Amino acid sequence: MNLKKYILENWKLKLLSVVLATMLWFVVFLIGETKKEIGVPVSIVNLNKDYVITKIDIANVDITLNGRVSVFKDIKDSDVKFSLNLLNVKVKEGENIFTLSKSNVQAPRVVQIGEIRPSSIKVDIDRIIEKKLKTVVKLDRKWIGQYKVKSWSPVYVTVEGPKNILEMKTFIETMPVNGNLKHDKEAVTVSLNSQGLSTSRIKPDTVRVLLRR
Repeated sequence: MNLKKYILENWKLKLLSVVLATMLWFVVFLIGETKKEIGVPVSIVNLNKDYVITKIDIANVDITLNGRVSVFKDIKDSDVKFSLNLLNVKVKEGENIFTLSKSNVQAPRVVQIGEIRPSSIKVDIDRIIEKKLKTVVKLDRKWIGQYKVKSWSPVYVTVEGPKNILEMKTFIETMPVNGNLKHDKEAVTVSLNSQGLSTSRIKPDTVRVLLRR
């Protein structure tokens, strides 16, 4: 009886309070606009096959998204992508500066793309060349003096990579020849040392080495 009396007492004022609270929630969560800033990795696509990227001055861009409060709870940072499309874009060897815009951003349609920072990106690009390098066999220190290199194959390999790196190189070493060597004659397959050539392709990338005591 007391509960019923409490509910009915000033019921118009209480009903108005409920209505106002509901409207406030609706405004804030369904209509209210807000902003969210996220860091997005930079992806560069469709670079001409004759070129290679050697350096990018930034790894991520900061993007401001605008939208209703309610939609952000269903959007993950991974739903937003940033790609710089170089299809039909003229590039040069060395430093290239590209202006960034909203067209580089892929985001759910329920949000609007706001500010992008920075507004430009520096990308170092080099021409890809092909060059033959002489292979040089390197023995592990524990086998130096115990074994001599009788022969190896191939003597030359083809390397495809950035001009700036390859134009001064004339040879490429093997990884140190190692293993459980115990015979007077040994045949070992060893990989080439690609240190400093991480963006290059080496064909073939192993050498067959014949050793003799």
